[in-house]
Amino acid sequence: MRALSRRTFAQGALLGLSHWLGVCRPADAYHQPSDGVTLVAEGRPVVTLVTPDTPTDSVHYAAVELRWHIEKATGSQPATVTESKVTSARLGKTHIFLGDTQFARKAGVDFDALGPESCAIRTVGRHLCIAGHDTSGSPVDVNTSAGTLFGVYELLDRYFAVRWLWPGELGTFVPKAESVVVPLQDCVVTPRFMQRHVRTGAGLRAKDHAEMGFTAAAAEEYMNAQAAFLRRNRMGRRIPARYGHAFVNWWRQYGAEHPEWFQLVNGKRGPSWLGGRFSMCISNPGLHEEIVSQWRQHGGDRPGHLPTFVNAVENDVPGQCECDACKALDGPEPPSYRKFIPSKSKIASKPFVSDRYARSWQAIQQIAAKYNSNAVVVGYAYMNYFAAPTSGVKLSPNIMVGFCPSSWFYPRSGDEQDWIKAQWSGWADTQAKLFMRANYFLDGYCMPHIFSTQFADEFQSAANNGMVGTDFDSLTGHWATQGPNLYLLLRLHIRPDVPADSLLSEYYSAFGPAAADVRKYFDFWETYTSDGRARLHDTFEALGASRWRSWAKAAHAIYPEESFAPAEALLDRAASSANGDQEASMRVQFLRLGLQHAKLCSLAAAKLTLGNPDSNSEKGRAELQALLAFRRAHERMWISNLNHCAWVESTSWTLPGVAVQSQDPDPE
Repeated sequence: MRALSRRTFAQGALLGLSHWLGVCRPADAYHQPSDGVTLVAEGRPVVTLVTPDTPTDSVHYAAVELRWHIEKATGSQPATVTESKVTSARLGKTHIFLGDTQFARKAGVDFDALGPESCAIRTVGRHLCIAGHDTSGSPVDVNTSAGTLFGVYELLDRYFAVRWLWPGELGTFVPKAESVVVPLQDCVVTPRFMQRHVRTGAGLRAKDHAEMGFTAAAAEEYMNAQAAFLRRNRMGRRIPARYGHAFVNWWRQYGAEHPEWFQLVNGKRGPSWLGGRFSMCISNPGLHEEIVSQWRQHGGDRPGHLPTFVNAVENDVPGQCECDACKALDGPEPPSYRKFIPSKSKIASKPFVSDRYARSWQAIQQIAAKYNSNAVVVGYAYMNYFAAPTSGVKLSPNIMVGFCPSSWFYPRSGDEQDWIKAQWSGWADTQAKLFMRANYFLDGYCMPHIFSTQFADEFQSAANNGMVGTDFDSLTGHWATQGPNLYLLLRLHIRPDVPADSLLSEYYSAFGPAAADVRKYFDFWETYTSDGRARLHDTFEALGASRWRSWAKAAHAIYPEESFAPAEALLDRAASSANGDQEASMRVQFLRLGLQHAKLCSLAAAKLTLGNPDSNSEKGRAELQALLAFRRAHERMWISNLNHCAWVESTSWTLPGVAVQSQDPDPE
């Protein structure tokens, strides 16, 4: 690897050098080489890693991660010592000082000025400081501020060209390094978005059919590997925002005393049937006061400089209240609205009610602000209040809206894609803060359902139009069949301004001499997905299947056995190209295993689908046994999150041992 160009890598503000270079220090230690700091020379590390004598867990982990990756790049481990072992004589050699070291403080790093998740990266003489805002807690916990760890990943990303493709060692691409020179640096690096969150999928399990998923030991190993992988991609949050469907149990708790807080439908307050879902009478002043009261009871009104979040997220149901007060807040329905609402959607018969929710969040925020000026009200743009308001309402920037399209999975027509982006722009025009709270990645099951181009287009449009964070539901982990989707999902959080095709080139480069063939393979599947838009819609509607919960009902119809042959031929060509490059060959084999698994699932679906009343477990016994044998043989390859597969299959197939199969609880 050649010495890289002298460019400053920073997502934060540049800091001047003069305020700390004047501090008295040994000249030999702080003399600044004109060509930067050399970390690797002639294929060997020429640097020692230094931690504080009592490092936080995340700083210790940062040292472990840096050492492991440098060893992958060079074949040799750099030495690691604590700061008290570094004598003046040893300062004649290159060191990387990690975390809150005395060296970093003498170099002028102001730790008190570093915000959560931030990291100062400085060359100091022949040394490099990576010194971040670090709190106690597990280094892989997204709520732990691990600035130093993020600084290490930034170094590995930019100067060692490390790429994290999927969990585990095979998914970690570390080019061989002959020379690594870090140019002169003085910057603060902070993740662009205040929250970067992809839900882990840990809860997606088939309780009645555990044998369909991971074994218990493999599941634990997988989730640990995934947690490390997510941190390498800088998932985390600077502010502990808590929100979610807020009123699920309120009818049971408050319905008798305060029925006026709940939806009025057909002249009746509350759920339309016993145990049914319900929305709130979101305009009701008493409801607003109670929401704020409960926020205060949980300490939301305590003074502090960080935002404190008031959860006003509607229940997982359309907004349905028919009272005059709610209707008075509604804006006119957009002229094109019905054109883009799927005819069988649960919101097709519901009115457009975005403005009532926007104005009600505003009222709630004004009440909360009396007690704490940092109060931030959180709501979702969802269901029939997903489309942008039309009344011209302007909201406080202390209202944060989770943008959550309900029925608009990929692929989309060009008009649909433009309309979705226009709704984001419309919400941005209200001046509220927006975060992407989408369910897109629950789609696709374990099939090669590729939509990377459209996703990147939407993500980057949002990033350029006020997006402050993300919360994706969920990471289903089908790495071997949906790699480009998942790589962009994570990589765009770090490099949102880089063209998607350039980011995908990073992914494909990990396949070495097979890179071009692997690109053609995934291009084939993206075209297949895009061209099959009408087939997807019609098949799921005919089978009564859900894109997020019972995809396996339709897997055989969307991906019939014959659809796999062209893709298998493309991977055969990739395997031939990779011959002689062991690592590239193993990655191509990883893709082949993913495709083989998808094909086995399609064959099983054809015999077991609940979409066919004649299906039964006996007819699909051989296919199911072949699928389960494959999963046991390859479960630790991490080609797929097998627990997610089982979760989908449990509401899609007729399986042994269950007299009445559970149906999809909420099909779109």
